[in-house]
Amino acid sequence: MNKHTESSGFVAVIGAANIDLTGTIKGQAVDGDSNPGEVTVSAGGVARNIAENLAHLGTNCELVTAIANDVWGTQLTEKCESLKIGMLNSFVSETQRTSTYLSVHDKQGELITAINDMAVLDSLDAKVLAKRIACLTKANAWVIDANLSDDALSFLFENYAGMKIWVDPVSTIKAQRLIPYLSKIHCLTPNLQEAGILAGLPAGDSLDAPALAQKLHEKGVKQLLITLGEKGAFTSDGVSSVWLPAKPVAVKNVTGCGDAAIAALVHGATSGLNWRASCELAMSAAALTASTIQTNSPLLSTLGNPA
Repeated sequence: MNKHTESSGFVAVIGAANIDLTGTIKGQAVDGDSNPGEVTVSAGGVARNIAENLAHLGTNCELVTAIANDVWGTQLTEKCESLKIGMLNSFVSETQRTSTYLSVHDKQGELITAINDMAVLDSLDAKVLAKRIACLTKANAWVIDANLSDDALSFLFENYAGMKIWVDPVSTIKAQRLIPYLSKIHCLTPNLQEAGILAGLPAGDSLDAPALAQKLHEKGVKQLLITLGEKGAFTSDGVSSVWLPAKPVAVKNVTGCGDAAIAALVHGATSGLNWRASCELAMSAAALTASTIQTNSPLLSTLGNPA
């Protein structure tokens, strides 16, 4: 671990780290043709994004991911270390390539399509994680993304020993990997469709969110923030529930908004905020992230110590 995690509490973030290639079309999207626009390259990946957001908010964290010994792997490591994100427990492959995520967005910032090349993350298996368990068990909390393999998820949930775990389901396909472990999840941040998959109920409209939350609580999830895009979010801790509106913002890129939201929830909880205040912080963090073309906003630092 880095010195900052040794001297004070820290959060372990476990999952994907990518190089993000983001294309934004300037005009009306034309299928099957070259579209004028803007392409940016940045550090990304769900777990890595969450770790960066935690760092901006002022929470110490250790990133446990898999990268390759290549140019982009070096860039990711240097970027994380510049933010004081611990990287000593990440796995470096000598045979694979660092993950990349290629996304194309319309002029409003909404996702049109994306490709992920993330085979290296399968290297972060139970055997590799077992060698890092000493670090993991010292953490105040874990944040896990569902990009992890079934082998990795099984190891983590078998060895969590009562650790509070926040989970990002990532997608409807990858969310299915979490179904066996719902009773061990402290906080879950699905969108409506992911919540439907996990709850085993239809999810056709935002009005379905309360029923989905109730079913997920019955399955053992303690806290839920179900994201609803421009309609905001539905939050529940099993005792009370609240509809939270989206913060008004000029959207430039929706990629990373969910990562910012879960980071804010973790930061709030580990900083002593109550559930409602943490959820409000999450909505602000998502809005700030949506207002920038990058998947992470350094402006989150202004939210680190809310009044």
